[in-house]
Amino acid sequence: MTDQKWRALVPGPAMGSGAFLDAAAGHLLQLYLQRNGWTADPPGPAGALWRHGRGAAIAVPHDLTPTAMEWRGVLERLARFEQRPSHEIATSVEFHLTDVTHLRAANDIVIRGSIPLEAGVSLVSSAWSMLRASATTAVRPRGHIAGSFSRQADEIVEQARLGHTQEGSYVIPVLMPLTPPEAEAAERPAVPGLELQRLVHEPPERRVMRTFAQALAAVDRVIVAPERTPSGGDLQAAVVAGASREMVMALHRVLTDEAVAEFEAAFSWAGGVMAPAGIPSSVRLPAAAAPRLEKAAQQLKASSYSPDEIVTGPIVEVRHEPDNPFGEISVQTVRRGRQTEVRVRLRAGQLLETFDWARDGRSVVCEGRVRRIPGRPLMIDEPRRVQPLDETYLPTAAPPPTASDTDG
Repeated sequence: MTDQKWRALVPGPAMGSGAFLDAAAGHLLQLYLQRNGWTADPPGPAGALWRHGRGAAIAVPHDLTPTAMEWRGVLERLARFEQRPSHEIATSVEFHLTDVTHLRAANDIVIRGSIPLEAGVSLVSSAWSMLRASATTAVRPRGHIAGSFSRQADEIVEQARLGHTQEGSYVIPVLMPLTPPEAEAAERPAVPGLELQRLVHEPPERRVMRTFAQALAAVDRVIVAPERTPSGGDLQAAVVAGASREMVMALHRVLTDEAVAEFEAAFSWAGGVMAPAGIPSSVRLPAAAAPRLEKAAQQLKASSYSPDEIVTGPIVEVRHEPDNPFGEISVQTVRRGRQTEVRVRLRAGQLLETFDWARDGRSVVCEGRVRRIPGRPLMIDEPRRVQPLDETYLPTAAPPPTASDTDG
């Protein structure tokens, strides 16, 4: 299925209720099987036989839909093979190319399966504001967007869907369909013996959802968790991770509602794309954090920090020529509103560690002057730092007390 055909399925109004799965079920099932080690025999007039290395085989009819009797049979055979309940298999197939973030507003006294209308409106509105801000900072980090939202980012946000609320504390799922990842074409080494490792690119929608999760984690670690006002350096690290004044103020609006004692975001990554590493499975913020968020928003507005010589994103290539003391990594990022790659020159001894980051799915931050030469890839020749992005927003130690602090 082409990207255009896949996109044509996305805008259905009942996304998450089954209508989307009805339209894309056969394609999603094939992608799920391929991702999990199944290979298809040449198709026949009725369908194809899919085989697994351990000797298992499953017949999958053409044009299979969830309402067909054969659908349940395929899921049950997969469930026996994977030793999981068939309803879990169905969920894995349905959300194989959909990231889901569960947003929860909790108050054990007021909220018991319902929520005051005003608080519900605030939660949904703030969720949209946070996602929109994260989409723009995924294009270019900045501490204060000030109305200059990215049109490209807004187009991605328009693809997000709101799922059905869940029982218990008020929970709403935000669903983001992903562009199917394309297999990277094998690149012929230009140098005999060149060591080249190429990894699959991150879909642009995943970059937005990853930035959303990173930004929330950074807000928690930098602004909420420490028992002190964050320093300028701490806030800059949060900005690099995707935080902005607009996101912080949206969180503040949720937590200042008297019906909300706690806000939580839990992240469930699409199984068809490698999950990002270094991001917590959930972020929980208490209502008591609202004053700190308000203060941090004021700091972000005053500083207007917008890093120009920082590149963030997943590593998609590691290369090294024989006997060369230096090698390169390629970082997938966004420059001037376009998806691109920036190569970063590193000592050969650093490449193994960076490959481990790439293999694990950890995004990185690279700081240095980006050199532009016509006809050649963008390059950082002398990086000032290269490290996993999740390590950058660990709050720094509080400064030691001064004499005036200790005078009695």
